[in-house]
Amino acid sequence: MSAAAAGAGHQVDTASGYRVPVTWYAGAPDTPTVVLLPALGVAARFYDKLAATLAGSGLNVAVMEQRGQGDSALRPGRGQNWGFAEVLDNDLPALLDWAEARRPGAPLHLMGHSLGGHFAAITAGRFAERIHGLILVATGSPWWKAFEGARTRPDAKSVRRLIRLIPAAGLLLGYFPGERIGFGGNEARGVMNDWRTLAQHNRYQARGLDEDLDAAVAAYTGPVLAVRLADDALAPEASVKAVTDKFRNAPLRQQVITAEQLGDRADHFRWARQARLVADLVTPFVAGPR
Repeated sequence: MSAAAAGAGHQVDTASGYRVPVTWYAGAPDTPTVVLLPALGVAARFYDKLAATLAGSGLNVAVMEQRGQGDSALRPGRGQNWGFAEVLDNDLPALLDWAEARRPGAPLHLMGHSLGGHFAAITAGRFAERIHGLILVATGSPWWKAFEGARTRPDAKSVRRLIRLIPAAGLLLGYFPGERIGFGGNEARGVMNDWRTLAQHNRYQARGLDEDLDAAVAAYTGPVLAVRLADDALAPEASVKAVTDKFRNAPLRQQVITAEQLGDRADHFRWARQARLVADLVTPFVAGPR
């Protein structure tokens, strides 16, 4: 990556006092801004190539660091806990304000990978007047019913086992040991308890946030691009459909990326190595007529 393409690190102040690390890739002043939200347990630097490619196409890109990962000052533990509500009601509103101030008047789009896609969908529903479009990449619901009949893990049985494990791990360790288990990173027990509700019922819940989040998503009317990876065991077709079905009033465009197109296995993570393929889908979608 050239020096010109490299992102610049910033810290975004929030109402709670927590500072959100964000990497900014400056595109043209008069082009849209894409706010990119990472997957569970994935550091922001994983998206360097994608963000630089999008910026090389002229877009402005802000990559948010998830709490507890990468450059975040927080690490989950018995004394440090948070859930979806802290991200949705504290971190993301501050980041939207910051991104809008960087490029006043520019159309603002949310792009999320996996869990980041869920945060993006909910945020688009909650702040619909601010969000011009939504891009979901490998964003599937962990709802156990969406994994019935899966030939490889995760299947419905293994998802139900994880549902049972989450509260026990939180009580025993004070956090979810994803690095040890091999699912996500080490995560706050509050995040995983909210994730667990989605896995149980395919309903969005943010403990401490008294809103019908699914209703907000259903009311969103902006354009949505959902990108599925053909070999993605973590977000297979039924799992992605469980998310896209939540958009009752939005114009939905769906794309499937295959191994032949990617030149590699089209799974939950390898697509980011071939950033151009996803960027070529995102750039015209973001630049399209509104």
